[in-house]
Amino acid sequence: MKLFDKYFKPYAEYYLRTSFSEDELKAVFEKELPHVFSFAAFKAGFEANKFIFFRRSKPFHLYPGITGRNSLRGELAIQCEKSEYSPETILHITIAPQNISLFCWIYLCFAVMIGILLLCTGTWQAVIPLGMSAFLFVFLAICRSAAENEIPQIRQAFEITLRKLEEKYRDKEIEFPQYENQTQKIHFFRIALLLTVPIVLVLVFDRASTLSLRNFLGNIAGTIFFIDFPIGMCLLHYYYPQFFRHRKSGHYSIVPWGIFFLVCWGIVALAMFLETQFGRYPENGFSVACAYLFGWMYIWFTMIPIGLIYLLFRGIQKLCRKRRKKVETED
Repeated sequence: MKLFDKYFKPYAEYYLRTSFSEDELKAVFEKELPHVFSFAAFKAGFEANKFIFFRRSKPFHLYPGITGRNSLRGELAIQCEKSEYSPETILHITIAPQNISLFCWIYLCFAVMIGILLLCTGTWQAVIPLGMSAFLFVFLAICRSAAENEIPQIRQAFEITLRKLEEKYRDKEIEFPQYENQTQKIHFFRIALLLTVPIVLVLVFDRASTLSLRNFLGNIAGTIFFIDFPIGMCLLHYYYPQFFRHRKSGHYSIVPWGIFFLVCWGIVALAMFLETQFGRYPENGFSVACAYLFGWMYIWFTMIPIGLIYLLFRGIQKLCRKRRKKVETED
């Protein structure tokens, strides 16, 4: 990944002092700064001649915005450190671009692969994807050059915002929100949104679903069973890994997976039972026997590829975290 490292290095690192403690600063940011994906952030983006800082999902990660563009290219990452000689808190602030080097690698490999395939066919269009690869580096260089000119504005705007918050809460008692409940709500919203996407895509691109009510309901049920169930288990494992471990020992437990396959088995058996009750018998008795005896294996047809994609994603995520920690320790 060293090819793109120079484009995603921090723009600036500096220190500030604040009268807030770490927990107080976190609570104040939670209350005063809108989340980057909230309606309040959208509304604040239209205020005249004003710098706005938006919260991200990670604590102490802020996204600066400015009227007209609603965003700047640098993001603030704050680390709090308690001073030994004063009651103030030292803020180690890093302004850096969002690291999308993995996306750049995927884009570059895809463009080069398409260029090679077109080159093998002998067409002149092979120049287009290769030119797109070169344009990627030009685009990253332009963005970094423009972002470095914005750093003084971001630093000044953040310090002004911080001092205003200190003045506002100087004689006020800070209320600490329930972060855990809010995090669970965000996770639940993400899971619900991700599980809705496959259903919408199937209904949009499968024209047969609009021919009859049976096709419509069948497509929804099939998508939920074969797509949403495996994705839901992977998302549950990602956001709530404690459900997959023993409460006392902490070791990995296969009980949730056993319950999952039993539920899938029951759904397949129930579906076959209802089909026969409503007069829609299968072509042979072998289908009925497979549904009742091996219905718990039906979900494997989609669970295996989706699970492999999930494991690949977690592996890449772990490698990126190890690499990031290694870079931080070397610095």
